[in-house]
Amino acid sequence: MKHHSVEFKNLNSSLRRGVVSFFSAMALVLFATSVLQAASPDLRTTVPRGGQRGTEVKVAFTGTRLDGAKEVLFHQKGMSFKDLVVVADVVKAKAQAAFDLANKNAVAAAATIKADQAKKVAAAKAALDVAIKNDATTTPPTAAAKTKAQAAFDLAKKNAVAAEAATKAAQAKKVAAAKVALDKANKAPANKVEATLVIAPDCELGEHHIRLRTASGSSYARTFWVSQFATVEEVEPNDDFDKPQEIALNVTVEGAAKPEEVDYYRIKAKKGQRISVEVEGMRINDSKSGNIMIDPYVAILDDKRFELAVSDDSALLKQDSVTSIIAPKDGEYTIEVRDSAYQGRGRYRVHIGTFPRPLGVYPAGGKAGSEVEVTLLGDQKGDYKTKIKLPAEGQDTVNVFGAHEGQLPPSGNKIRVSKYDNILEKEPNNTSKEATPGAALPLAFNGILQEQGDTDYFKFTAKKGQKYRFRSYANKIGTAVDTVIYIYDAKGKQIGSNDDADGSSDSRLDFTAAADGEYVLRVRDMLDRGGKDFIYRIETEAPTPNVVVTMPEQIRRDSQFRKQFDVPKGNHFAMVVNVSRQNYSGELQFDLPKLPKGVTWEAGTIPANLSQFPIILHAAADAPVAGALYNLYVKNVDPKKPVRGMYKQDLDIIRGNPNNITYYSSPSNWLEVGVVEEAPFSISIDQPAVPIVRNGTMKLKIRAKRKEGFEKAILLRMLWRPPGIGCPSTMSIPAKANEVEYELNANATAELKTWKLTVIAEADAGKGLVTVAAPFTNLTVEEPYATMKINLATVKQGEKAEVICDLAQLRAFEGKAELKLFGLPANTEFKPIEITKDTKQVVIPVGTNAKTPVGKHKNIYGNLIVMKNKEPILHKLGMGGVFRVDPAPKKAVAKPAVAKKAAPAKKVVVAKAAPKKPLSRLEQLRLEAKKKLEAANK
Repeated sequence: MKHHSVEFKNLNSSLRRGVVSFFSAMALVLFATSVLQAASPDLRTTVPRGGQRGTEVKVAFTGTRLDGAKEVLFHQKGMSFKDLVVVADVVKAKAQAAFDLANKNAVAAAATIKADQAKKVAAAKAALDVAIKNDATTTPPTAAAKTKAQAAFDLAKKNAVAAEAATKAAQAKKVAAAKVALDKANKAPANKVEATLVIAPDCELGEHHIRLRTASGSSYARTFWVSQFATVEEVEPNDDFDKPQEIALNVTVEGAAKPEEVDYYRIKAKKGQRISVEVEGMRINDSKSGNIMIDPYVAILDDKRFELAVSDDSALLKQDSVTSIIAPKDGEYTIEVRDSAYQGRGRYRVHIGTFPRPLGVYPAGGKAGSEVEVTLLGDQKGDYKTKIKLPAEGQDTVNVFGAHEGQLPPSGNKIRVSKYDNILEKEPNNTSKEATPGAALPLAFNGILQEQGDTDYFKFTAKKGQKYRFRSYANKIGTAVDTVIYIYDAKGKQIGSNDDADGSSDSRLDFTAAADGEYVLRVRDMLDRGGKDFIYRIETEAPTPNVVVTMPEQIRRDSQFRKQFDVPKGNHFAMVVNVSRQNYSGELQFDLPKLPKGVTWEAGTIPANLSQFPIILHAAADAPVAGALYNLYVKNVDPKKPVRGMYKQDLDIIRGNPNNITYYSSPSNWLEVGVVEEAPFSISIDQPAVPIVRNGTMKLKIRAKRKEGFEKAILLRMLWRPPGIGCPSTMSIPAKANEVEYELNANATAELKTWKLTVIAEADAGKGLVTVAAPFTNLTVEEPYATMKINLATVKQGEKAEVICDLAQLRAFEGKAELKLFGLPANTEFKPIEITKDTKQVVIPVGTNAKTPVGKHKNIYGNLIVMKNKEPILHKLGMGGVFRVDPAPKKAVAKPAVAKKAAPAKKVVVAKAAPKKPLSRLEQLRLEAKKKLEAANK
C-alpha cells in the first residue's frame, strides 16, 4: 500500500480570504447538491477530531442516515474501535422501555386499586350483613343500624368505581406521555453514532482516514488526527488577552474558531526552552458540514503582548500554521489562535509544547529498501540527523518523524521512495563548470537553494536515443521551492525547460538524448528565492510500462461519490474504471484478489484501444452484511510481460469557492467493498436475440423486479457504452411499471465485437437513493446487411414522385426485408417496399398534395428492417437524401369571349410536327426505372 500523503491546492492569500468569507454563505448550497444521493451513510465529522495515542477516546460521529451502523473502517494501522452504538437506537430503546414500564405500571396500579377497593367493599358488605341479621333477630328491630350499614356499603361501591376510574385516568396520562415520547424517538433521524476508538501506543502521528460502515453502505472517508499529547478542551471565554485559558506545555488543545474571535492560551516557559506551535485547522474540517473551515493564524506573544513569532501559511503545511521560538526568558507566554481573516468558522487542534519542528528533510528521498541518514532542517534548536529504513516496495513517500530531546513533531516530513541512486549537490555548483558530477541516468538529484539567487547545476551522462522524464519534488513534499529546471548539452545549448506541471509548482521535463555524452541539469526557484529549507529533489524516470488505475468523477467536483462498492444482498453493483497506459499498449484485465464473503466479480478483457471499462460485483443472497477495504488491480493479459497498476483516488476533504476547487486532499489506494441490506428491487436486461448493426438502432428491454409494496419510479443510467454506441443519458421505469425500452444507436464506426453491457438503476427507498446494477448482457455489433443511396427526387405539389433508391447488398439475408422512408415532409404518403437479398434498386412512389411544403427537404433516410430469430434488425440507410417539392403551376384564367365579324375563309396550311425534345438524364432514369418495374410486375 502506498503511504497516504497530504496535498493542498495553492491559493494566493487574498483569494483565500475572499473564499473563506464567501464559503459560509455557499455551504448549504454546496451541500444541497449531494444530499440524499445515496442510502449509504453521510458521515460529516467527528468530535473530538483527534486523540492521544496509547489512549481510548470516546468519539461522536455525526451526519445523516447513520442507522444500522456496524463498524468503523480504518485506512491505516494503529486504531480499532469498541462499544459502537447508534444514539437514536439508545434513545428509542429507552423510550420503549419507559413506554413498556408505563403500561406495566398502569396494569399494576389498576390491579392494586381494584384489590384495595374490593377489600373495602367486602368489609362494608360484611357490616351490612351483620346489620341485616341483627335487624331480623332484635325486638324491637334496629332499622337505623341497617340503614346506616346499607349507606356505607353503597358508598364503598361508589368509591371503588371512582378510585378505579381515577387510577386508570392517571395511568392513561402517563402511558400517553410515554407513547408520545416513543413516537418522537422512533421518528428521530439517526444522525449520531458513538464509539470508543482505541489508539495504539505506536500509532503513527498525524492524519488517519476513517469510514463508518452501516447496513446500507459505507460513508465517504473522513479524517481523524493522532497526537503524542493529551487533549485539552477549549474553555470559553478565552478571547481576552488579559484573561486567557491557562494550559500546561505539551498538550493538544481542541477548540472552535468563530468569526471575529481570537482564542488565547497562556503557558509558562523557562529561558532557552523551545516553544513550538502547530495547528490542524484547514485540514480537519469538512466543507460539506456547514461548519466550513478556518484558515488559521497563530502568534506567540510575550507578557507585554509583543509578537515573538507569527505564522499564517507555511510551505510545510500550506494553509495551516506552524511556528517556533526559543524562550528569551523565564515567564509567561501567550499563544494566539484565530482565523487569518477573522471570518472562518470551524474546529481546530493546536499542539503547544517543547517538541521539535523541522521544516524540511535532506536529502528528500532515498532508494527503496535502503537505510538513509537524513538531516532535519529548520528547527529552532538547530539541525539534527536521524536514520530511516525505507520500504522495499509499495510506497511512494514516507513520513519522517525525527525525535529530538525525547519528543516528536506533530506531523511528519515527507520524503520520496524511489529506485534511483542519490546524487547530492556539492557546493559550489552555481555554474555549469562547477556542476556536481553525476553518472549515467536514471538518478535522483538532491539539493538546497540556500540563499536568494542560488542556482544549482548537475552533470549526467546519457546514450543517444535514451528517453527520461525529469520530475521535481518540492511543493509535493512540503518545501518552499517553486522549481524551474533546464537541461543543456555539452556545448551549453539549452535543450528544454519547465516551470510548473501536473497542477502544482513542481516541474516536469521530458528529455531525449540527441547523442552519447555529457549533459547538464540546472535547478532554480522561479522567483530566485532561497533559504535553508529550500529543498528539492529531481528524479529521472525511464519510460517503463505502467498502468494508472482510477475511477471517473460521476458528480463534478466530488471525487468520492460512488467510489464504494456497496452491493445489496442477492443483487449487483457496477462501476467504470479508468486505465491509463504508460509506455505500454495492449489488453488488460482486472484483479481483485480479496473480497468479502459471498461476493464475486465479473468483467471482460479491456481492449487495447479503450481506457474505460465496466466491472460488476455480485453479492449472494446469503452473503453476510459486512465490508472492508480492499485493493483493485489492473494487469496486462500477457504473463510474460508483467504490468500491474493499483487503484488510487484523491480523497477531497475540503472544497470551496471559486468553482468548488479542492483546498485539501489526501490520496488513498483503498477501495471499500461491502455487502449491504437487500434493495427493494432488482434490474435485468433481456439478452438481445439479434445484433445491432452499424448505422442501426436497437431497443433493449430492461425489466425491474419489485418487492411487494415498492412502487416508486426507477431511474436508469447507462454506466458505460461500447465505442460507437450512443443512447439517452437516462431513462425511467415509471412508478408501478416493470419494464422500459432503452434505445441504442450504433454509428458508422462502431467497433465490431461482442461487448458486455450493464445499466445502473436508482430509486428512493425511503431514506435516500438505493443503487443496483443489471447483470451483464452481451451486445454484438455487426456490419449492416446493406447500404443505400437515395437519388434526388423532384415533384410538384399535388403530383406523385418516384424516389429511386440504389441498394448495395453487403450480406445476404433470408426472406424479405421491409424498407420505409423517413424524413419526408408533411402531407406526403407512401407505402413500405419489400426487398430481398437480390434487390439492387427500388422505386418508391410518394404522393403529395397542395399542402406539402415547398422546398428542398434534405434529411431523407430509409429504415431497413431485416428479420432474424423473429426479431428485427433495424438499419438506417441513405442518410441525407433530398426530396424537392416545387410549387404547383398556376392555372390560366380564361378571358370572356368577344363577338367578332366573320373573317373571310383562308387556305388551311398543315404545319409540320415540331422535333421531339430530348429527355433529361433524370427523366431517362425515371423511364428506365418505370420499365424495369413494369417488367418485374409481369
